Amino acid sequence: MATGMLSACCPTRHITPSLQDSVRVETVVRTEYLPDTVWMEIPVEQVRQTVRDTSSRLETSLAVSEAKITPEGNLFHALENKPQKKAIPTEKEVIYRDSIVYRDRIQTQTVEVEKKLSWWQKTQMKGFWALGVLFTILIGKKLIGLFILRKTGG
Repeated sequence: MATGMLSACCPTRHITPSLQDSVRVETVVRTEYLPDTVWMEIPVEQVRQTVRDTSSRLETSLAVSEAKITPEGNLFHALENKPQKKAIPTEKEVIYRDSIVYRDRIQTQTVEVEKKLSWWQKTQMKGFWALGVLFTILIGKKLIGLFILRKTGG
């Protein structure tokens, strides 16, 4: 009897929406060569030479020269580079790494639609109340019968 009463009730089922995520990462590597200038420092150099001559003159864009005759009759010549930086054109390699994240999100949602109850479902619902009333009447009769038996003492 209790099984019949419990089978008449059915809780509502709810479905939660489901989510699907799709993540895709694309990395693009690009190399570019940009014009650049490198500055090179030229170190100071010293060169000295002695020759048997009356005059000597040396000069470049990077050096200074001095010449003189020594008391022994020799020519003393000193050459020194000027300290400076020299520009050298070159190309600089630049690497770019770009990452693009694509995220596709699909959301599925279930919507409940009411539908009419079948005749069997209606009978089960009414049967529950009918069994409840019948059960109450049977318990009531039992209690009244026990109460009367106690009063009569039998």
